[in-house]
Amino acid sequence: MEYVRADFIDIHRDVNSVSTETMTSYERTLAALGRRLPDRAPVFCFCDQTSPGTSEGFRAHVSAHADVFSTRVLPFGFHCTGLDPARTVEPRDDGWTETTYRFAGDVSFSEISKAGEKADYIGYRKHMIESAADLEAILGLPWIPPASNPLLDAWLRELATFGARACRDGAFFRIAFLGPLGCLAGAVNPADFALLTIEHAGLVRRYLDTALERQAACLDAVLPRLDVPAIMNIGGAEYAIPPLMGPAAFRELVEPYDGRLIELMHRHGMPVYYHCHGKVRQFLPRFIAMGADGIHPLEPPGTTGDCDLAEVKREFGRDLCLIGNIQYDDLVRSTPREVERLVRAASEAARDGGGFILSPSCTPYHNPMPAAVERNIMAFIDAGLRYGAA
Repeated sequence: MEYVRADFIDIHRDVNSVSTETMTSYERTLAALGRRLPDRAPVFCFCDQTSPGTSEGFRAHVSAHADVFSTRVLPFGFHCTGLDPARTVEPRDDGWTETTYRFAGDVSFSEISKAGEKADYIGYRKHMIESAADLEAILGLPWIPPASNPLLDAWLRELATFGARACRDGAFFRIAFLGPLGCLAGAVNPADFALLTIEHAGLVRRYLDTALERQAACLDAVLPRLDVPAIMNIGGAEYAIPPLMGPAAFRELVEPYDGRLIELMHRHGMPVYYHCHGKVRQFLPRFIAMGADGIHPLEPPGTTGDCDLAEVKREFGRDLCLIGNIQYDDLVRSTPREVERLVRAASEAARDGGGFILSPSCTPYHNPMPAAVERNIMAFIDAGLRYGAA
């Protein structure tokens, strides 16, 4: 199925009627996602007043100068079942941890993981799904529809309560989730997942079809009740691009599913950007066809990325908001002066005409955050303000 882009129309606020001298973070972000010209390029750093392991001075700087949002993950429940299983966490003698998820009927799933040297990053020695039988067992679990799910009601109440305090002066929420492929592939060893899609293609399709139906029902139930300023963020396609899988996997396992969800979110008036690490340059027309308003993080050419920002802006800037393309590891290793040079180069490549958001490639993973990294992120923000105006 082909998806044809329809220009996103802001139902929250007509940003064309807002003076560019008085734009809030939310208005500025909506303008950028709509490929319009804001007062300056928004500056995301994925930190706010609640960011753990950061200093008071850093949080104050972020609140005063960056375009601040709070991230919330949509609670689809365990593999889109709506279930919140009992879980036990048992440390092992070798430093790894085994987590077991238990359900009625003596059904359980387990994974063995270990926090990496980079704090919030996790490595897996045993993934939750190791065989077709595990996947069949997950599909055999019951489903709690959104109307009967107290998890969603509690989640919406928390957003409303927190938003009343935090969404002042233009702050907003980023509502994030993985599409069907991301939910499945993230629970399987990459090599096992490639074999699963070949040897049990019908079973994989059944999982994706089921997840799509349930995620769509959840979005239809939640978005009309979402009474806070927000943008949507979907991910998962990075599991279906080289070197993990060939290009055909994107058309078969991502587009028919995530494209439907983007279309649904647009029907509810929500702007949507896609998060996909890796060498995505050849897939940008497919993200446009799916209807994504923006793409993140557009990593520069090198080991992990292949996006020359100026080239991408020339070819796709009319159809996609470009979000990036500063590698977070550069914010870890560089000096403030080097950070400023990176930000200036990115801003000059993509800011003209709007449709650009300056952003690191990922959420900061240090907890606690070293003082040098705090200084570099503050330098990143300050440089974004300096060079972000067209």
